[in-house]
Amino acid sequence: MSHSKEKHISRRRALQAMGAVGAGALAAAKAPPAFASAEWTPTPHPMAEEFFVFDGVAHCYNHSDINRRIKRSGDKALDVSYSYHAWSTPERYRMTPEQYNRDWQPEEVMDVMFLESHTDMMVMHSTPIYDVFWDGLISNEKGAFLKDKYPERVLWYGALDLFDPLDAVKAKIDQLVSQGADGIKLYPTRTNLQTRQSEGWFMDDKKQAFPVFEYLQSKGVRDIATHKLVGYTGPETAALGIDDYYEAAAAFPDLTFHLVHAGWLLFEEAAELMRQRENVTAVLEGPMLWTIYDPDNFNKMMSVFMRKVDIDRIIYASTAPNQHPYWIVNNFFDYQPPSDAPFSITDEQKAKILGGNLARYHGIDSSARRALLAKDKYARAKAANGLREPYIIQRST
Repeated sequence: MSHSKEKHISRRRALQAMGAVGAGALAAAKAPPAFASAEWTPTPHPMAEEFFVFDGVAHCYNHSDINRRIKRSGDKALDVSYSYHAWSTPERYRMTPEQYNRDWQPEEVMDVMFLESHTDMMVMHSTPIYDVFWDGLISNEKGAFLKDKYPERVLWYGALDLFDPLDAVKAKIDQLVSQGADGIKLYPTRTNLQTRQSEGWFMDDKKQAFPVFEYLQSKGVRDIATHKLVGYTGPETAALGIDDYYEAAAAFPDLTFHLVHAGWLLFEEAAELMRQRENVTAVLEGPMLWTIYDPDNFNKMMSVFMRKVDIDRIIYASTAPNQHPYWIVNNFFDYQPPSDAPFSITDEQKAKILGGNLARYHGIDSSARRALLAKDKYARAKAANGLREPYIIQRST
């Protein structure tokens, strides 16, 4: 496989492209009025007890104005982000931009995830977006705090910046491992703050990426998640494409490469990659929202993945609390493809996507873990009171 290393889209253009993708999806979707006015109930979904829900991507954001290192780019990114919140949240439960754009605290994210939805566990992804946000947008400090305080509920993928010198990257890996990181989160593009030019790195780069993968492997880290596909428009954004996975996945067969935002674009290409590389997974951060506002596109994606991809490598992700997991999870509980679709989906397959697959990758026995979690404060609160109303604390602020 080949990929262009000649051009890199600017951060501003990348955000515009992402916005264009989002706007196109939303315009095409025409979110149904029934969802815009959808209600909520504290009563558990009838299928909740049948599924162990393990969210593959959650974030503890710092959306505050003071965190925006490049204000224009930060404003644009958060405008796009808020648009997805607005479109995937019924009006009554929707946060205002002021309630949304602030520094989210770890405990309130835990409450949203585990008091307000049927989520059992989550992977907290920190992010290395240090060119736009001072703390990377989701700091390693928050991830380390959550993993340390709630190890039964939270796994953590620490943010690593491959634009740093190799010695600094290795030192950061040592720190993340010592803090309990279960995996690593990578971003392949940035704006160089000195030159103000966009630059990217590739997964198959033997000088920049391979030594990092080797060092991670030597430290016992097996899970590497990379932000891909969002805003991808072809050769100008090659680092956000997926051709560079082929050689990397072949060179490191004992590592698991999590393709984050799989299904957003390039359905067939992602399926072919996974067919050829068994250590690549599809993490559906983004496309899971389509069950709410673009079911046609969700059906197209699922048609490809269910027919051409190993079902044991498809992973649910919500990107909560930007989008509330209550509606995403409940919609997938109820999901069935159209009667004329070339595929079907069973409850057993849903269970794998919603949590079974990710639990297996991390050596977690779902039944034993659920029994353990039944004793904690979140399970006791839900048993006594039912689900808490979505974003009720944030909306009252």
